[in-house]
Amino acid sequence: MDFHIIFLFILLLERGICFEKCKPNIAIIGGGIGGAATSHFLTELFHNNLNIDLYEAETIGGRLATVQIDNNEFEASGSIIHPENKYMQEFVKLLGLEHRPNNDERSGIWNGNEFVFEESNINIISVAKLLYKYGIQPFSLNRYINSIVNNFAKIYSLQDAGKSFENITSFLTVMNAEYPKLLQVSIKKHLLNIGYSEKIIDEIVKASLVVNYGQDTNVHSFIACVSLAGAGFDLWSVKGGNKKVPEHLIYRNKNVNIVSSRVDKIVYMSPEGFKNLYAVFHYDKDMKTVATSMYDIVIVATPLTYDHKFPIVFDGFLDNLNFYSPEKFHKTMVTFVKADLKPHYFGLLEEIDNILSCEPNKTLINSIGRLNTVEGIMKHSRIWKIFSNIPLKSEIINEMFSNINEVKEITWNAHPEYSTEVHEAKFKLHNALYYVNAIEWVASAMEMSAISGRNVAILAHEEFSQKCHRKHIKEMQTDVPKKISIEL
Repeated sequence: MDFHIIFLFILLLERGICFEKCKPNIAIIGGGIGGAATSHFLTELFHNNLNIDLYEAETIGGRLATVQIDNNEFEASGSIIHPENKYMQEFVKLLGLEHRPNNDERSGIWNGNEFVFEESNINIISVAKLLYKYGIQPFSLNRYINSIVNNFAKIYSLQDAGKSFENITSFLTVMNAEYPKLLQVSIKKHLLNIGYSEKIIDEIVKASLVVNYGQDTNVHSFIACVSLAGAGFDLWSVKGGNKKVPEHLIYRNKNVNIVSSRVDKIVYMSPEGFKNLYAVFHYDKDMKTVATSMYDIVIVATPLTYDHKFPIVFDGFLDNLNFYSPEKFHKTMVTFVKADLKPHYFGLLEEIDNILSCEPNKTLINSIGRLNTVEGIMKHSRIWKIFSNIPLKSEIINEMFSNINEVKEITWNAHPEYSTEVHEAKFKLHNALYYVNAIEWVASAMEMSAISGRNVAILAHEEFSQKCHRKHIKEMQTDVPKKISIEL
């Protein structure tokens, strides 16, 4: 038999054994959009040659959730998606989901005394009002935000090429060396420095931040740019609810085993060969019995903040290794009201679809918006969603609305409390321990979680595969000559 054929046969045999031995057991903690996207991208990279246990203590979908009123569902949290969000677009197409149509809505910015700006039903009149009030600055600001969005889109080609990042500084720098600096300066100071007026910052920019993140213009500039991008045109959502994306990504993945448990502790055991072994301690469904499972890779896709509902204990690591963020999450109150809006309370002659506050301490609310169901447009909807930083007393709701039929309240730890003191959040916490939610300190959004999920998936796949292949190449170099001599 030809020597080269024998050698090729041995290599193929060894490669097959290598692939089988390189099948990782992976734990993903958190079943929101970040955990769902990570499981999807890992499955692609490992070509289905992996096992995933996905832990979720509450509901698949995480902060993407809906609320039911009158047998209809309405978005409770993340409700809009930007047209340039590549991964969300791809997920919808891949999963056979649909875009939900949005109707034209009229919005106004309210300071508690008056509307500083109110849109018209006629677009050209709205443009004229913007020009009269702010000059060309709104259009200049829109171009500036679009330039950041377009520059940030470099991440997609970088990830297609297999590029990954271990921390948020390297992640941002590769797209633009100036981006990390945006995390250290407030949006008000930044925009003043590049020539924008205090009026447009305190009204339009601030209203965007108040409605999207419940915060003021003292937040870092990058999150403010993300917020302003969310005020653009052609925004959309998923028919049936945005939660359909993480649900379908997880439930349709045959490599994912859903574990309905709360993870209590992660223990680093020791390296074994080329692998790192982690023990994940979790409560069973009865929340009484503790079970333990072993993994080669552990991916945390839930916030590591001290105010989190389900904190995780890390054990077996270096004494000075602390994976928790010093910051906290921002608490947002969401109130759903089935009623008729009282226009005169706001100084209006007739109803308007969205009221955005630029002075939440005075208005008590961040925003009020008329809702459509997750299935499509409702004619003359009487369902309103109110965002606020404090619980709303019934007297306030009665002053704002008449003919009240139903009121529902939800409290969210919706996103980080942003500032200009951003810690160096890491995607890689330890040898084979990764953190998807590190991205949230840059910006909290569905697409950002999906991008981070792919980044972590690339990191985990590359590092695990390289170690595995190096080990087996070394074994082949030792064993193949002996096998060849026997065959000959």
